[in-house]
Amino acid sequence: MLIPFWFRTSRGLGYGVTAPTLEVAERLLARHGLPEPGVEVIEVIAGIRFADLDAGHVAPNAGPMQIQGVWFPRLNL
Repeated sequence: MLIPFWFRTSRGLGYGVTAPTLEVAERLLARHGLPEPGVEVIEVIAGIRFADLDAGHVAPNAGPMQIQGVWFPRLNL
């Protein structure tokens, strides 16, 4: 079963990743060089819903949350 995670960060909007576990989600982020240098993850929300995302920027720019990968920024397409 895949879980959508939201990584809230010290700067910027954060990162969205769908993976079977938090550990896999962290590896997927790291594979893309995220978090960027100087940016810290300050909270991880498991099971984030599309309706919970920032409607002004994150939601309209997110990739599909139903497939494994980094969907914000949109890297899973």
